[in-house]
Amino acid sequence: MKDNDNKKELYNLSNQMVEIFISNIFSKNNIDLEEAKSNITDEQRESLKQSVAKLKEQVEEFLYEKNATKTVTEDEVKKKVESPLRELFLNRNKQAEE
Repeated sequence: MKDNDNKKELYNLSNQMVEIFISNIFSKNNIDLEEAKSNITDEQRESLKQSVAKLKEQVEEFLYEKNATKTVTEDEVKKKVESPLRELFLNRNKQAEE
């Protein structure tokens, strides 16, 4: 369930970023969005839809691979060894508090 929520959130976030990016490009070039939509042919629309679908598939695959490699159990997190410098710093802070 949580993975589904994360996917939806990520999907919404990426859509917002794309919309902002496209709006920014159109405004910089003084292009009316409605006019641009009306000038696109059906073939161009279909090509754009296919490109978006491929990109979406690649992003989902990438995220799946990253999540699979980042899976860490709680035991592994507890066993995480801190750097010697960090340990020294923590020990000094404990001594200063005492």
